[in-house]
Amino acid sequence: MKRALPSVVLATLILLTGCSTEPSAKSDPRPSDGPPTISASPAGAGRDLAARYRKAGGDADVYGLAHTKNRKGVLVLTVWTRKRSGYGGGFDTFDKTLASFLTREGVSLAQGYVLNVYGPDGTRLHHFDTTVENNS
Repeated sequence: MKRALPSVVLATLILLTGCSTEPSAKSDPRPSDGPPTISASPAGAGRDLAARYRKAGGDADVYGLAHTKNRKGVLVLTVWTRKRSGYGGGFDTFDKTLASFLTREGVSLAQGYVLNVYGPDGTRLHHFDTTVENNS
């Protein structure tokens, strides 16, 4: 019994932590029956950055904004918006306003970036890649 107890405790801890072999929902999930989605809502820093963006004159529908680099070192921007159908013909203006704001925030866009915009239901509305490799 003493030998079995540590195994039971370890198995219970693993189950409680939610460990999974499934891919992360943040990594460009693609449901088999639809467009890419994101299930995570923006973290506190993402909400704060979005608030500064709105205060600086950015789109009032943006409620989350995050930037990170992927494993290849490419800057990835993630935007959460309340818009349900995206920016349509106004996407260029949105992108330029966002890029200008991020530059003022000290984010370097010199090497290009990948921008993903998600709607309120988590559906990806826009995917825009400005990296040199994809725009040569």
